[in-house]
Amino acid sequence: MAISFSVFATQSCNDDDKTKSDNEITGADVPASVQSAFSAKYSTATDVKWEDAKEDTVQTYKAKFVVNGKKMKAEFDKNGGFIKEEEDN
Repeated sequence: MAISFSVFATQSCNDDDKTKSDNEITGADVPASVQSAFSAKYSTATDVKWEDAKEDTVQTYKAKFVVNGKKMKAEFDKNGGFIKEEEDN
């Protein structure tokens, strides 16, 4: 029983999905219009991660990134329209 528990504990510690958001998507899944709008607004952004999101009932794309040393979030609609930004604590 102790061996079974240690195997389970080791596997759960190695679960890389725990560090990813359930909504996280790759840049390839983000429409070009959204990527273009993001790049134009945040040209110096680094460490960009994308999430599939919703604003009310509208499909949106949320970028989490670092700019000027601050962690930020910005949200865009599917056409690249800017919706909102906020500091990500």
